[in-house]
Amino acid sequence: MKVYFLIPFLFLVVACQSSTKKAPKARMPEKRFDYSKVEKDYAEILEAILTYNSYINGTIKSEEPKTYIESIFTKDSISTSYKGDHPLGDEIGIRELFNHLSSSRQDSINFLNQTRDRDIVYIPPAIARKFRVKDSNKLIAEERFFTKLVFHLPILTHDRQKAFVSLDYLCGGWCGEGWYFILEKTKGKWKVVKYQGTWEA
Repeated sequence: MKVYFLIPFLFLVVACQSSTKKAPKARMPEKRFDYSKVEKDYAEILEAILTYNSYINGTIKSEEPKTYIESIFTKDSISTSYKGDHPLGDEIGIRELFNHLSSSRQDSINFLNQTRDRDIVYIPPAIARKFRVKDSNKLIAEERFFTKLVFHLPILTHDRQKAFVSLDYLCGGWCGEGWYFILEKTKGKWKVVKYQGTWEA
């Protein structure tokens, strides 16, 4: 009689062990990037770019308003493919960031975290107080003919000492040009150390 009771018990133990092995491990939630913590850096980075380039600075500070800054950052996606250094569209090659900023594992993850979230990130208020910042969806009739500057979201290293920023100058449907800027923080201030044209139409 004892054997008859023991067999079902053994089947139950084996079944429990099997279900335990098959149970998926709980995934740790992905860490979201807190854009509010770097808003001050964003403002200082944008001002460094706007004051560094005399052409851009003269255009945006002209007494006759003809140019404005788009109120929302454009978010680039990061291409992790190693087949090409220059991805199409609003993408940045991961190797480009490695070359200009850092190639550490911590920074690699940080680069992806900054561009992965779908949050809308606005141009900092500190910039809006000094320059013409407008929402292109809320322009009055005459403002629709203005040229505009579109800043792409700055990509920062983990220690917030280096940054990569793309900027588009749009003067019409088939007119404009773009640049990227590399900045470094020296003695607490952001400075442009390199910039290069990326496109022209």
